[in-house]
This record gives sequence, structure tokens and C-alpha cells, in this order.
Amino acid sequence: MTTFDKDTLAELAPKGRLRAAINLGNVALARQGDGGQLAGISPDLARELARQTGLELETIIYEGAGKTFADVDSEVWDVAFLAVDETRARKVDYTAPYVEIEGTYAVPVDSPFQEMDQLDVPHAKILVAQNSAYDLYLSTALKAAEIVRAETPGASLDQFDRGGHDAVAGVRQTLEARYANRDDIYILPGSFISIHQAMCAPKGRPLALAALSSFIEEAKSSGFIAERLRANGDDTVKIAPPTD
Repeated sequence: MTTFDKDTLAELAPKGRLRAAINLGNVALARQGDGGQLAGISPDLARELARQTGLELETIIYEGAGKTFADVDSEVWDVAFLAVDETRARKVDYTAPYVEIEGTYAVPVDSPFQEMDQLDVPHAKILVAQNSAYDLYLSTALKAAEIVRAETPGASLDQFDRGGHDAVAGVRQTLEARYANRDDIYILPGSFISIHQAMCAPKGRPLALAALSSFIEEAKSSGFIAERLRANGDDTVKIAPPTD
């Protein structure tokens, strides 16, 4: 088990409690029940980290990854669960990934766009959640289609439902959860990106990063992540391979 000595704890939780940012924009990782209880692999990892460190856990809830990352300079959280991205890596340090998820599109069932590569054309309008991992990727990958940004993943889906756009990009599990009972929406097969999800800490905390990296590797190798994914009904999520 990872050792959390005094110096590591001071760097990991400078306020004396573990402040963990939880992004609800991705139902494959985290969601909140009617009573406010958090479920999903990200909250489970946060709770397990708090248990191992003996720190009080404080969760800071966000509706999207972009909003989570925007707060990194405000020092309101100590650890977060974000997609690995080179742009964000200028301000945060990542562990190795703990899971991999797919980014794909939902389109109207009668859409002329029935395959992934058909959407990159000048007249196509694609909704994304601003500053999400798939927004950052599609901003450079798409050459012709118009990207329309909504504030959060939920807002992008709401806007798509109102019509006027050709597709909405998102995490496959989020799209499936939203449109499971809709026969007017088609979720495209395949993916345009495999999104690696990792824990991260603000730059300049090397002891905290080393401890978090060890914690994540143990959570993968011990079966903790696999067990919690099954318990949460998320066993279609792919566990990231161990670091060599």
C-alpha cells in the first residue's frame, strides 16, 4: 500500500483535508443520486484515497471538466479526475490513466451522417461541451465542420434536443444514458478518440503526484477499480493497462 508520510500529506492536502474535484459531466465516471450521494469510479477513488490517508474528504462538484480545470489556479481543489490532455498538462500533473472511455457522436436517426468520418464537412454543425477532452481534440481534428460549444455536457445535450444541429459529441456512456429510450436518436458506432482518464494535482506538488501515481497503480493491480466498476454497473468501461 502507498505510504503517505507527513511531508506527502502536507503537499497532497495543504488545508488539512482532501479536497477532491468531482466532474458530473461524464456519467461513466461520476453521477449524483436524488439524495446527493455520489456514485461512480471517481468518487470511489476519492473515498479510498481519503481512507488510506486518514484525511477528511471534501468533494467539490462540477458539471463539466472545463469548469473543473478552470478552477486550478483558484486552489479550491487538491486532486481532480480529468482526461489526459497536453494543454491541461501545463497547469496540472497527471498520474497514469485508470480507465479509457470512447468519444463518439449522437445524430438524428434519419440523419445523412451515419458514419464517423462523414461529419467533417462544411455544412455540418457539431455540438460539444466547451473545454471537454473531446472539444480539445475535435478543435484540431475537424477541418471543415462547425463546432458549436455549450457550457457543460448537459447543456450540449439539451441544445441538441432542441434541434438545429447535426450531431452532439460526447462520452459514449453519457450519450447512451441520455438516449437509451429514444428511437429518434442514433449513436454512431466506433469512436473518434479514446479518452484516457487520470487523477491529477496542481503543478508543483511532486510528492503528492508520486503518491497519487502509486495509489492509482495499486488500485488497478489490486482489482479495486474493476470491483468498483462492476458494483456501479460500469463494467463496460475499459481499465487502463498498468504502467511498465
